[in-house]
Amino acid sequence: MQGLLRRSVLVLVIFLIGATGRSDVASRDTTGPDAPIGPLLDPAAIPESAIPVARAAAASRSGTAMRFPFVPEPEYITSPTNYWAGRDGASIDYIVIHYTDISYARTLRAFNILASDVSAHYVIRGDGHIAQIVAEGDTAWHSGNVWYNRHSIGIEFELDRVTNPAFTTEQYYAGAALVCAISGREGMPLDREHVIGHNEVPGSTHTDPGPTWDWPHFMWLTSLCAPPTGATVHASFVSESPYPEVSGDDKALVSVVLRNTGLTAWRRGTAQEARLGIPGNSKDLAFLADGWPAPERPAVQEEDIVPPGGNATFSFRVKGAAPGTFVVPLRGVVDGGAWMDDLGIFTVVTVR
Repeated sequence: MQGLLRRSVLVLVIFLIGATGRSDVASRDTTGPDAPIGPLLDPAAIPESAIPVARAAAASRSGTAMRFPFVPEPEYITSPTNYWAGRDGASIDYIVIHYTDISYARTLRAFNILASDVSAHYVIRGDGHIAQIVAEGDTAWHSGNVWYNRHSIGIEFELDRVTNPAFTTEQYYAGAALVCAISGREGMPLDREHVIGHNEVPGSTHTDPGPTWDWPHFMWLTSLCAPPTGATVHASFVSESPYPEVSGDDKALVSVVLRNTGLTAWRRGTAQEARLGIPGNSKDLAFLADGWPAPERPAVQEEDIVPPGGNATFSFRVKGAAPGTFVVPLRGVVDGGAWMDDLGIFTVVTVR
């Protein structure tokens, strides 16, 4: 009996050595653009001692107060296997959200065993620590669909009955910050058409990220750090104060209210700050300015933060520096990001 057991163990060891020593990873992509990649080994069955973690994980972030948004700082723990080098010319158009169903440590081990046939670009631990397993320019095996693997980045969130039984605030913060950073690098819109769950991949038989994943909250967080671009910065007109009339050196207040109809929040004092600008950055009407932030920028948003769907108020003063009637065109802008929609807004300043 003992001899039979020793022979069985020897066969298992030889199998594992042969499996992890294979070098024909690239040759697997031969079954067409829609072929699924099925797991050869259930990661949950991998014992803790099967393979050592690549290196010690960084210290937990949970011991310190986290401010959001923050700059994600992934620990780069490269996998020697379970990915294809490059993307075969494919653009990165999607971010796919998963949960691990096993611990963070066992997930890293699974991603380093060729027989598991699975990986992701990133894994986010329960305390918000981010590990990068596969470079974004390479193709991870995460969605079960070759075409989507080529066109997406996969993010795994630790969700395990013992180590992390529920998604944490730190995970939501870290994931949203990471998604924002990826969006900025790839020019990808941050909406539910492009940020999807594994269950939404065509042909998927998976249910992750599952019913406990809070999509509205997560997408709201991404709006707080979404890079301001022509795709994310939009506005609609809400209201405007009456056209001012002043005498001599008198002053008058003008207020304009715009609704944020884009995908990025307007955040005062940051690179996402919304301003009211003079189209074309013209300084011709600067003689009317009374305390404007700049000759071509009459006002900045009054609110600290204006999420998508919220309203922002822009108030500024004009002075009667010269007699006449002056038409002041106005348009929302996020400097360094994009001009908002041209809504044809203007105010008329009459100086008697």
